[in-house]
Amino acid sequence: MNLSIVRRGLPIILAITLLAYALRGISFHTISEQFQQANYGLIALVGLVTVVSYFLRGKRWQQPLQVLGYQPSAFRTTIAMQTGVVSSMIVLGSGELTRCATLQRTDGIPISQAIGSVVAERVIDLFMLILVLVLTTLLEFGRMQRYLTGLTLALPNIYLLIGIASIMIIAAVVIWHVLRNQSIRERPIVAKILGLGQGFSRGFMAIRQLPQPGLFIVLTLLNQLLAWLGTYLLLLAVDSTKSLPPTAALTILAVSSLGGLAVPTQGGIGTYHFLVSRALTLYGFSVAQGVVVATFLHAVGFGINLLLSSASFLAVPFLLRQKARRLEKPVA
Repeated sequence: MNLSIVRRGLPIILAITLLAYALRGISFHTISEQFQQANYGLIALVGLVTVVSYFLRGKRWQQPLQVLGYQPSAFRTTIAMQTGVVSSMIVLGSGELTRCATLQRTDGIPISQAIGSVVAERVIDLFMLILVLVLTTLLEFGRMQRYLTGLTLALPNIYLLIGIASIMIIAAVVIWHVLRNQSIRERPIVAKILGLGQGFSRGFMAIRQLPQPGLFIVLTLLNQLLAWLGTYLLLLAVDSTKSLPPTAALTILAVSSLGGLAVPTQGGIGTYHFLVSRALTLYGFSVAQGVVVATFLHAVGFGINLLLSSASFLAVPFLLRQKARRLEKPVA
């Protein structure tokens, strides 16, 4: 059996399994009622918040790319990011490569360097996730303690992550020793791989020479604030959750983000429903009620992301025509 097919199929199977498990015994009529009773004015506001969030993320991505000597507009980096979002909904893990490939087409930025800058951003986002988890734990200590205690799958996942990290470290050490051999380094395919690695390293290290590090930090914090705001507005849009405290949105954000790292699936399908529904039981909901709310939250967020990301693909040909006109313009 083709290994790539297995690798791509497993997340889909996992997503379907988790979703089926979370939705078992839930009436679709109950879920549809949730949508019928929702405040669509607030949902439209969530859409606006999402647009602003994407633009701020695109503006943030500009900075490491400027260090590399490129000048993409915030609009083009935003469009590239959105193409990555819809790609990851189809093939897990393809979002970063797609957004970098899009930016290569519109601005000529080498994929290896762009990916390096994306990975550096991901490291920063990981620190922000830790900050969100710490803040959530401080504000909702009792609830978070009960939640983590009830997740029996947490321990095996920790051991799995430790095992994977150990294998990666051993592999890196072995590869480093092999590449010390000059004759191996001079082979064409190895030289090409090393060239890509150097581009990746250059893109990754660009994070250390940002032109406006203060702006980068502010944009990172604003993105987290908008992620919380979007979740809280969705809670306000439904009668059953509008009385929840603002910290409930923070708990949902922390749990869903952590779940996306531990059990990644396309668009968080299944993982989000399972983890968020259990988190809502800490606020007095039954598991069934929590699943209905989680389904509503995920469906609205998924729909907004899908709409914006699909629109971004329609904008790419326009950007390519702009690029062609820039290249044809005579230099004074």
